[in-house]
Amino acid sequence: MKLIHYIFRNLSIPLLIILTAWACCFYFVIMHEIDDETNDSLENYKEIIIKSVLADSTLLRDHVDIMTKYYIREVPESEAELDKDEFFDSTTYIEIEMEYEPVRVLRTWFMTSDRKYYELTIETSTLEKEDMAEAIFWSIIILYVSLLCCILLVSHFVFKSSFRPLYTLVKWLKEYRPGKQPAPLVNETKVEEFKILNTAIQTAMERNTEMYNQQKQFVENASHELQTPLAICMNKLELLSENPDCTEEQLFEIAGINHTLRGIIKMNKSLLLLSRIDNKQFPDTSEIEFNKLIDRLLPDFKEMYEYKNIQVSYTETGLLTYTMNESLAATLVSNLLKNAFIHNIENGTIAITITSRTLTVANSCDSPKLNEATLFNRFEKQTHKKDSTGLGLAIVKSIASIYGINIKYEYNGLHQFILTFK
Repeated sequence: MKLIHYIFRNLSIPLLIILTAWACCFYFVIMHEIDDETNDSLENYKEIIIKSVLADSTLLRDHVDIMTKYYIREVPESEAELDKDEFFDSTTYIEIEMEYEPVRVLRTWFMTSDRKYYELTIETSTLEKEDMAEAIFWSIIILYVSLLCCILLVSHFVFKSSFRPLYTLVKWLKEYRPGKQPAPLVNETKVEEFKILNTAIQTAMERNTEMYNQQKQFVENASHELQTPLAICMNKLELLSENPDCTEEQLFEIAGINHTLRGIIKMNKSLLLLSRIDNKQFPDTSEIEFNKLIDRLLPDFKEMYEYKNIQVSYTETGLLTYTMNESLAATLVSNLLKNAFIHNIENGTIAITITSRTLTVANSCDSPKLNEATLFNRFEKQTHKKDSTGLGLAIVKSIASIYGINIKYEYNGLHQFILTFK
């Protein structure tokens, strides 16, 4: 999840809760104020009615108009609760409309000059209040949604604008490749923390590039310098084995040393090749026909591993051509075939399939599915084959990366390596 989306999500949830709580509180406060205003009106109307009744006893009768009506009835002294007002909501039947309508009711008591006690009930229609409550409710909903959307949009714009230097830096880091001189970082910002981050990462990348180049140069130099001493050692061993004074035991030891040296020479050549691939020392390219290349290389491997009685099937459904260095193309295919033969079993199978866009090499093996995360790492050995240097698939991966060839590993009973040419 992107940083801005993470912040946006974490900001939206509390905003949603806060604004919802605010909207509810605002609604109930408004409704409370409306009730207070209605109560005040009823109290004023009560004062007018009582003053009028005390001044003119003929008014001691019920009164009904369109919006307000009151009822007066005489009550015993025990029921009269002077100086007390009761407010509550109720309904009343409207004969004209033949239905019940909501009303706000005030019930109070008063005493006349002749010490008679009366109960006064005043009712006022709250249809307007209901309409107003509904209007306020929908207004708050619209306001709430609009406000939330505006806050989120503004927040998104502000965060996106504020984090633009960070995204520029991340993009620059994505494009960085070890061993390549990174492009200049153009990331103007007024934020001090981003300035420090830009400087720190640039310095780290430059130091990393320098160390990577030094490491590559060391590997190349070391591999190159080791070639001559290793060749000398091999020659001396051959001369020593030809000595007639050597015992059978000594010849056996010489053969073991010879085998070890051959493995070292093979590994040294692979490291040197990897270094040259990384340094792009194979500039020449041509149109390579992989069908012919496989036809040329496959017989050598069949003869080499004939003792394993491996059955090889080769299926062509299209002509595969690709522009790349001829030597690297041969190395790419050779390493895949070599890997399939080395890690195979007695009486095993190898299936080679070629189409106009893909090359698949599948082989049987006595090992389960391999670890894809480390499969193409250098010196990675997921089986215990003595002939393996752990560099074959790393070389395949390096060549594929240079020419934009996608390589994928799958397991369906057979270990499959699929090359997809763009």
